[in-house]
Amino acid sequence: MNVKDEVRDKICLALDVDSLDLVKEIVEESYQYVGLYKVGKELFISEGASSIKIPQSFDRDVFLDLKLHDIPNTVQGASKAIVKHDVKMFTVHAMGGKEMIQAAVRGINEGSKQYENQKPKILGITVLTSHDANFLKEILIDKPLEYVLIEYAKLASKNGCDGIVCSSKDIRFISPHIHKKIIYVTPGVRLGEDKKSDQKRVSTPQDAISNGSSMIVVGRSIIDSENRKKVLKKIYEEVEKGLAYKK
Repeated sequence: MNVKDEVRDKICLALDVDSLDLVKEIVEESYQYVGLYKVGKELFISEGASSIKIPQSFDRDVFLDLKLHDIPNTVQGASKAIVKHDVKMFTVHAMGGKEMIQAAVRGINEGSKQYENQKPKILGITVLTSHDANFLKEILIDKPLEYVLIEYAKLASKNGCDGIVCSSKDIRFISPHIHKKIIYVTPGVRLGEDKKSDQKRVSTPQDAISNGSSMIVVGRSIIDSENRKKVLKKIYEEVEKGLAYKK
């Protein structure tokens, strides 16, 4: 199979596991079809910075998904420290507000000077794909889901985020309100035959790319499969179709 960089770079594989041995096994099987690997809380807490080095050893970038949400000073320090690990992007919660997001920007500026590494892209999380309107009511947000998504996306983009994390289905009504070029990273991506599990706002790889996703995040569809390469090829082919549709 002739793998194209423009297709591969749209695919991010979430390494939602807790073992370095398993990470190495998964990366070895998948790096031909994957442009970026996501290291989240489970793996990072279990194995620390060593989990970042494995994808990098295969010449692949890392998306550090720790979802920072704290007082501005703490987020600034954490963002500065993230630069040390030479990752491509990381996440903050947009609901942390203007000051917190701006503190993350200051942190990466300080870190890039100290460590002389690339400045990672900051992604602002809007509303998690496992959440819906009922969840917003549970946490005392009495606004419609669409309104909250738009306002969080605007807050992120206006205060220094390079991209946002949202469902691919959210892009169509968020994008008209964002007045700069921005990265749309979309989790909750499943093949049609997969179970939704705890995700509520999901889409297929082809639909996500067609809807305007800059990068899809897939995890369980691949990691839990008995034939990971077969699933990766399916996802790759769907992304390729989505890109062709956009053209």
